[in-house]
Amino acid sequence: MADIGDGTGAIAAEREDAAPGRVPGRARPARWAKAVTDVGAPWVLNAVLPVWFGVVLGAPWWGVFVAVTAGVLPICMIVAMMVRRRVADVHVTDRSERTAVLGGIIALVLAGLVIEALASAPAWALVVGAAGLATILAVGAVTVAGRWKVSVHTAVAGGWVVLAAALVTPWALLAAPSVAVIGWSRVALGDHTKLQVIAGAVLGAVICGVASLWA
Repeated sequence: MADIGDGTGAIAAEREDAAPGRVPGRARPARWAKAVTDVGAPWVLNAVLPVWFGVVLGAPWWGVFVAVTAGVLPICMIVAMMVRRRVADVHVTDRSERTAVLGGIIALVLAGLVIEALASAPAWALVVGAAGLATILAVGAVTVAGRWKVSVHTAVAGGWVVLAAALVTPWALLAAPSVAVIGWSRVALGDHTKLQVIAGAVLGAVICGVASLWA
């Protein structure tokens, strides 16, 4: 077909060159960025860190509860939406698909917070729940009303660093560079701009910092 002169051979060659396995120099950063994005995903942090909080602060079962409402149930919802083809991927990279996802997560976190309040959960659990709700509301407002895809990855990561430093140990601030690494991964994959990941980190850190004052 390439002999016809229609350019398909050149196009095919370009596509092959663009394939991850064919350009080692480009593929390696992309693989690392994908790994960081997956490990630093909001649902992963929300499913793991509350359990750590609960163990350290003497209320492990409340840690599990927060992990389920903030991390496990949201990712189950997203996967269900993927099955129904309402979202294209687990990170919901398409801004137009985020409205329904954010609405569902807000409902889940709010329900969890109400249960915590009614069941007299520890102060730290209430603070984490309130901080999570405020963060997702702020992100939702910017995404939907402002039509700007602020990074949820860095908002959640930045918020957790601040909460850990305020509620568990100041040494948690040493994890701050991890927020920058997660932000790099989002930019490297083309899912966000530098400004969007910086805005997310600042937004999450500020909201969670204010919330921690009530602990």
